[in-house]
Amino acid sequence: MTEHPKALIITVNFRQDECTRRFLDSARKLVGFPECHVLIVDNKSDDDSVSSIRSASGSLSNVELFASTQNGGYFGGARWALERYLEDQPVPEWVIVCNNDIVFSDPEFLSWLLARNWEGVGVVAPSVVSALTRHDENPSIRNRPSRLRMWRYRLWLSNYYGMWFKQWLSPWVRRTRHDLRTWTTASGGSGPSGIYAPSGAFLIFTRKFFDAGGFIDDGAFLYAEEFRVAEMCRQLGLSVIHDPKLRVWHEGSQSTGRMLTRMVFRHQKAGFDYALRRYRTSYPELATAKPHRAPVHEITPNAVGDSVR
Repeated sequence: MTEHPKALIITVNFRQDECTRRFLDSARKLVGFPECHVLIVDNKSDDDSVSSIRSASGSLSNVELFASTQNGGYFGGARWALERYLEDQPVPEWVIVCNNDIVFSDPEFLSWLLARNWEGVGVVAPSVVSALTRHDENPSIRNRPSRLRMWRYRLWLSNYYGMWFKQWLSPWVRRTRHDLRTWTTASGGSGPSGIYAPSGAFLIFTRKFFDAGGFIDDGAFLYAEEFRVAEMCRQLGLSVIHDPKLRVWHEGSQSTGRMLTRMVFRHQKAGFDYALRRYRTSYPELATAKPHRAPVHEITPNAVGDSVR
């Protein structure tokens, strides 16, 4: 185990060992890689993922593979690994929680990150370039949603076919939105800026986040991680910063697939309902849904990029 690493990277695998191997291959090429520690969580894949990943990581002393006996979901797997790590290690300056279908496209990523020192920042959102749209997935939500917008989210999630259409249409909408923003912005907007919610595909938590009482909220199996992170930072009085200079590549939807299934729809709805219940002081009139937690064996934890925006 790396002795007091500056950065901890946690990724979660479920029957996608090839993705995880590509992720690891890109991570090991990072400048400063020896200064970080990598935790790979296998969420009870029940295939040859564990042996495949162990073979790829066996020669790397700063990489650990944790094989879970159940599929705890994306944040569930990440939280379990982090708690195990913290049993005998202090919290590093940076804790990254990300999908396994991420590729570090910039070898200087860690160098840029380790040079940062922001006061009052809880989470950093890098530029997460989507393979589907070729644009940055961040900010996931630029400004805190109004109650009207939250009702709109709930309306979308009230009907499977409506949400199916929205997800089918979303790449075109994202590309159009990005182009319009580029045309109407005088500067490139290339510097760090405050946002409401980061993409759940790649989250960089600062040590300040955990020191202030923050934690990886795994109350829902999948989806709406953006809301949970954003509202927790808000309650802690910490900022969420989007820094485009930090750049990664995101394949996206490797486990759940591109088009919406009824199972994924149920997880989207459950994740959103949980976020509203958990942070009901922010949107009290919307938090009316009954508690629901999806069974741990239903779905994989890797694709968070298609959650409600």
